[in-house]
Formats: sequence, C-alpha cells, structure tokens
Amino acid sequence: MTQMFEQVIPDRDHPQSVFPTVEVGHVRFAVAEPENVVRWISTLARSDHRGINVRFANAWNVALANDDPEYLKIMSDEGSVNFPDGSPVVWVMNFTRKSADRAHRLRGPSMFRAVLDDSARAPLRHFFLGSSPDTLRSLRSSVQVQYPSARVVGHYSPPFATADESFIKECAERVAAAGPDLVWLGLGTPKQDYVGTAIAQRLQIPVLNVGAAFDFVANTVREAPPFIQHSGFEWLYRLLCEPRRLGKRYLYGNLRFVVVVVAALIRDRYRHRG
Repeated sequence: MTQMFEQVIPDRDHPQSVFPTVEVGHVRFAVAEPENVVRWISTLARSDHRGINVRFANAWNVALANDDPEYLKIMSDEGSVNFPDGSPVVWVMNFTRKSADRAHRLRGPSMFRAVLDDSARAPLRHFFLGSSPDTLRSLRSSVQVQYPSARVVGHYSPPFATADESFIKECAERVAAAGPDLVWLGLGTPKQDYVGTAIAQRLQIPVLNVGAAFDFVANTVREAPPFIQHSGFEWLYRLLCEPRRLGKRYLYGNLRFVVVVVAALIRDRYRHRG
C-alpha cells in the first residue's frame, strides 16, 4: 500500500480525494496509515500541484469550527486536508466508520519527525515558521544533530499580532525568499489554520500545521512520554503541565467536542429513521 503513494500526483483542488474521509462535527478527517502520509507529503513537496494546507487537527479544532462559521469554512477548504491528531477524534471516526480500515492518530510532532527523517530518502528543503526566536534557534540545532539529511533553508518568528493581511504578506515574503519545498507552521490554533491556508494558496507550496512540534523537538517544552502519547490521555498530561495556557482548550474544548459529536449522532439517527 505504501508504494502507491510514490505514484500519486496530489490534486490541488481535492487533496482529500487521495484518502477516505470521515466527518466529525462537520469537519472532515482523512483516514490513513502514518507511513503512507509521510510518503504522500514527500511526493506532494516534489509535485507541481503543491498549494495544500495539511493540518493535524484535534477536538479543539472541531469545537472551534462549530462555534465559528468562518473557521469552519477554513477547515472545510477543498484545497486542504485534515489528519486526526487527537485520540477522541480517532475514537469517533472508528465508531462511525463502517469499514475494516481503521483510522489512526497522526500526531503532528511525530509526523514532523518522520518527514524530517525521511529526508535521507527524499532530500527536501524545509522552512520553519512560528514560535519564538530562541525556540527556532534550538530547533534548528536539534534538527541538524538528529536529522542531518534534512536541509533547513530558513526560519522566521513573526511578531505576536493578528493574522491580518500585513502579517500574512510578511510571512509569505520570508518563505518565498528562502525557496523551500515544505513549510512547517507552529503558530497555534486557530491562527495557524488561517495563515497556513493563505500561504499555501499564495505560494503554491505545502504548508503543514504542527502546533507544539517545534517546542518538543527543540526541547523547550517537556513532551509526554511515549506510553502516555499512546494512552489517549496526552491531553491530560499537557493540561497538568500547562494549566493556565491550555485550560480552556482542554476543559471547554473537550466538553464542547462531546456535545457536538453527541448532537451529530442523534441527528443522524433520526435522519435514518425518517
């Protein structure tokens, strides 16, 4: 199955057509094996049809999308693809999907590492956009040691500001000047989703939203141990580590996610009865 992605020419207008999808709270998530996604991303970076925003989204994204029609529109953009980074989303996908192919969690930081590691097979030029200057310097140093085949051609820490036209224009100009094959974006949700979509469309380049991946790989924020990552409760670990910053995301976000999902299941059941 992995080999087929070597031959895929990504469809800019309908990139999600490469993968089967499941709707969770009005947001469509792709069903895919992690190794296939790594190969698909590498193929995408070398393709002529590259203007795609790739998101590793979770329950917080779903909650925000159901509270904000404009954000839902961004998350539903046909020139993008959402992979499930969050066990609750995966659980719902597998509960509602009637297929032998199960959804898998595609954790942003893990996919970030996997694609960097794949640079030994498929040399690519990488650009890091987001986070703080200190974190980006530490990130580049870590990548150089851990993934020496990955070529980092630039990085930029934009000022803390609204993602307006001037903000996006400055970010796009920095990226364009470096000429990367892939842009990795760590601006936080939902900001990175607006910025990532805009840059992908303007520069016709793949932009991958990976949230806290920069901090984890740079070792500036403590990452959950692997057994917690696989337990389905990484969100609780992160909440306990950063309660003030992540309290709303995980307490309100998870509750809102449950309400949205339950409402959708009830609505679908009545629709089928009718």
